[in-house]
Amino acid sequence: MGGHLFHFPRLPRAEYLRRERQVRAVLHQLLPGTSAGPQWFIPHVHADKPDFGDLDVLVSQDALTAPCLAEFRARLGIRQTRRVQGIESHDFGGFQVDLMATPPAELCTRFEFMSWGDLGNILGRMMRPLGLKWGESGLLYVYRRPDETHYLRTFAVSLNIDDVLRAAGLDATHWHTGFANEAAMFEWAAGASRFSARPYLSPEGDFGRRILERPGLQRFADYLKAAGWVAPAEREPPQPLEVLLSLLPQSGLAAFLQAEAQAAGRDRVRRSKFSGRLVMGLRPELRGKPLGLFMQAFTASPDFWEWVDAATPAEIETRIRVQPAPLHSQA
Repeated sequence: MGGHLFHFPRLPRAEYLRRERQVRAVLHQLLPGTSAGPQWFIPHVHADKPDFGDLDVLVSQDALTAPCLAEFRARLGIRQTRRVQGIESHDFGGFQVDLMATPPAELCTRFEFMSWGDLGNILGRMMRPLGLKWGESGLLYVYRRPDETHYLRTFAVSLNIDDVLRAAGLDATHWHTGFANEAAMFEWAAGASRFSARPYLSPEGDFGRRILERPGLQRFADYLKAAGWVAPAEREPPQPLEVLLSLLPQSGLAAFLQAEAQAAGRDRVRRSKFSGRLVMGLRPELRGKPLGLFMQAFTASPDFWEWVDAATPAEIETRIRVQPAPLHSQA
């Protein structure tokens, strides 16, 4: 939230660290780790960050109960709390502390994405030529059918930062041990085998707007310019699928793609046997809303598409011809 909710001034680093230690001590007592893992995380920050607008704490939404919140406020002497979209923002003596309710399955991944400033966004941009998205929900493969622009599915390739770093061509050790400062992180990230300076030095589209909105990405662009980087003339080309499969062979992506290919073939056959175009050809009186109502009623059975799979074209046409039009379409 950046401290904007209460409009508090930013805290110098030393005071921020003192407040963070207090918050950690309370959370260690209230929400100790379980057999399933930690119940909360505070994202990593750079050692040279001079001041802070707030303190973000990711908390498992299962653990963030009303009694837990009441005890948290009591132990820290908090008198003012506001809730905005699943975030409990607390006035901790003139400093904003945000407890961010997070699905348990996404707790670690969200921590990894939010750590080290804008590194998550930088890594996410490297994933795009591989057909991947890196964000708070993990490393996702985005699948689109070539012949159906509206058809989109995502597949969770990984929930582990190490897989993201391997795909980027980076040594994961540095992420886990930390960076001396933001500049050291910038140098490390720019050394990735899949890094391209073009999105930062020749920004365009949504990512160009994101650079303007996020000071950390602006600083990264300034670092690249100062280090002598030059934007390539062309965008990074999409990588062949074989490259992605070789990088993440245990992800289950190959099986997902095989299942999607089978589903696409099945749907092509189904569309060849039944469609709105077929209905209009056989029932020319049905157009617009009446056609929509007819289609809705005709396909309402839970096993409709299984029937289409087994039926002959003649059987489907006969059923279309004899199916009554919805009553309100006959008015």
